[in-house]
Amino acid sequence: MSEAIAQWRGFKAATRLGWKISSNWTQPLIFVIYSVLRPLSAAFILVIMYRVISGGAPGTGAYLAFLVSGVAFWSFVQYGFAGLSNGIVEDRGEYKMLKYVYTSPAHFYVYLLGRGLAQLASAAASAVIVLVVATVALRLPIHPLGVNYPLLLSASFLALLAVIGMAMAYGLLLLQAVDAHGYGELGSGVLYVISGAIFPITVLPGVLATLASLSPLVYWMELIRRSLLGSQAIRMFPALSDGDVMLRLVVTTVATLLLAHLVFTWADRQARRKGLIDMESNW
Repeated sequence: MSEAIAQWRGFKAATRLGWKISSNWTQPLIFVIYSVLRPLSAAFILVIMYRVISGGAPGTGAYLAFLVSGVAFWSFVQYGFAGLSNGIVEDRGEYKMLKYVYTSPAHFYVYLLGRGLAQLASAAASAVIVLVVATVALRLPIHPLGVNYPLLLSASFLALLAVIGMAMAYGLLLLQAVDAHGYGELGSGVLYVISGAIFPITVLPGVLATLASLSPLVYWMELIRRSLLGSQAIRMFPALSDGDVMLRLVVTTVATLLLAHLVFTWADRQARRKGLIDMESNW
C-alpha cells in the first residue's frame, strides 16, 4: 500500500510539474488561450491554402472536413509527443533535475506518464474549439448529436497510449544526441506527414505508405473522421469496417508499446552506462 501511495504522489507531482513547465508558469487561462489559438491558426492557414489552390472547385467540403478534423486532433500528438520528448532533455540540460528524478521513490515510467498527461486538458480544449469554430465558420457536416462518442473516445485513448509510449522512447534516445534542441518537433513533424492527418496515406510513395500503415496514428485518424462525419467522411480504408479499423488500431498500439518499451529499456541502459543522465547540458 505504501508503495502505491508513493507512486500516486509521484504521478501527481509529475503532472503538476509538467503543466507548470509547459505553460511556462503562466496563468492557466492565458496558457489555454494560447493552446487554442495555435492549432486554430494552423487549421485556418491550411484551409486558406487549400481553397486558393483548389479555386473553390466543387466537392471541396468533404476534404475540408477531412483536413480540419485531422489538424484539430493533432494537438494531442503535438503536445504529447514533442512536449514529453523535449521535456526529458530539458529536465537534464536546462533544469538539471533528471538525475534526481531517477533516484526519487516514484518509478521513472510513472513520472513520464504524469508529464505526458499534464498537457491533455489544453490539447482537448484545442481540439474541441477548433472543431466548433471550423464547423460554424466553414459549415462542416459535423453534428454533435450524430457523433459516435464511444468510438471517438476509445480510439483516442488507445492512440494517446501509443503517443506517450513513443515519446518516452524517443526522449530517452535524444539523451544520446550532442544537440537535441528542437528534435521533439522534428519527430512530431515526421509523424504529421505519415499519419494521414492532412492527406490520405495513399498519396505517399509505396514504401512510405507501407510504413505509415504500420502506425496506430493512421487508424486513429480514420476512426476520428468516421465517428465525427459518419458516411460523409473521406475514408483512407474504404474496404474496412469500423470494427476492422479498430482491430488494426489495437494491434498496432500494442506493437508500438512493446517496441517503445524495448527501445526505452535499451536507451535507458545506454544512458546509465555512459553517464548521460548526470550531464548538465546536452551540448
